[in-house]
Amino acid sequence: MRPATRDELAQIYRLECVVFGEHCYPDFFFRQSLDCWPAGLLVALDAEQRLLGYLLAVTSERQGQLWILSVAVSPEMRGRGIGAALVRALLQAVPAGATQILLTVDPANPAVHLYLRLGFVETGFEADYFGEGEPRLVMTHRLDCAA
Repeated sequence: MRPATRDELAQIYRLECVVFGEHCYPDFFFRQSLDCWPAGLLVALDAEQRLLGYLLAVTSERQGQLWILSVAVSPEMRGRGIGAALVRALLQAVPAGATQILLTVDPANPAVHLYLRLGFVETGFEADYFGEGEPRLVMTHRLDCAA
């Protein structure tokens, strides 16, 4: 797990499209993310430097908040701890002053269980977060309560 490089942006975008389909971020978003939040764009690579997954976290304008905007793991690599390792890497490198990490997730996504195991709790729900029929749980990890 390490911060992404510019050379990996095309791989990140391809994975984004595979994982999120019509809800994927555009390719230019990742280029700008690297400029705006370079420490928040983390990648997991195999020994041949192929992308296994990525995580994008950004600081909020709200004091102490860090948001995970995206976690994506290659479909063939799911269930092998890559998503957990990416979130743990973020937890170990939280910016100074951050007191909580937030994210949204589809309630039907099995990743909900991963986030619960990592110390996130459900703190909200929106039935139409990304538009009609697109529900999301809001989950929060309070860093002052971290073990």
